[in-house]
Amino acid sequence: MNDLTGKNYPITGLAFNPITGVLYGSTASSQVDTAAKLVTINISTAAVTLIGSFNAGPANDRGTPATMADLGFNAAGLLYGIGSVGGPNLYSINLATAQATLVGASGLPSTVGGGLAISEANSFFGTPTITRFGTYNSTTGAYTQTANPDKPVGGGYAALDFNGNGLLYGLNLGSRPPDPIPTHLVAINPADGMITDIGASVPSLDAIAFQPAAIPEAGILTPVLGGAFALLLFKARRPQ
Repeated sequence: MNDLTGKNYPITGLAFNPITGVLYGSTASSQVDTAAKLVTINISTAAVTLIGSFNAGPANDRGTPATMADLGFNAAGLLYGIGSVGGPNLYSINLATAQATLVGASGLPSTVGGGLAISEANSFFGTPTITRFGTYNSTTGAYTQTANPDKPVGGGYAALDFNGNGLLYGLNLGSRPPDPIPTHLVAINPADGMITDIGASVPSLDAIAFQPAAIPEAGILTPVLGGAFALLLFKARRPQ
């Protein structure tokens, strides 16, 4: 996806604002000039509009700036993200400036996957590492383990989102070329972390978002991309 000048923005997190219907994305850290930024995305054209940088702390020892591995809105239209550097920590994000503010430390040292989904009841579900599915405390940022989820293709869960019926879905990462293994779309039981493998998609698929029913230009849950699943999927580079 490109902006109006043709500059490319690899996307690693997606979320629809439930109040306005606008689609937001977090950019991967793999491309220096567009790394670790908040953008909006036109769902008709895929055109990107830059909002700003997250400024979520220093880069890691490889010089990779901290981005948001995934994004999630709560029912009130407040945006949150999971940091990619310094542990899978919960941040609140200013929609006007993109500034990310640490809610609190998760208690985990590193991010692998970093999926985030927020239920209508304001429960924050996450997949902070390859062996974890659980919840974040929305006030302190602390993570609580629910299960070690099954992994159809062995990788971490890079993205989570609820559909309009309150069902939770995730993307289990495969591998990149030269030996690509497709990402798998799965359904997740929030209560116990049990996984139902729906099937293979494409390699390196890294972001998922369901279009809310109240979105002004649609009015119903309809497929944007991704076949019959009424969700928006983008292939993007991972933030590690």
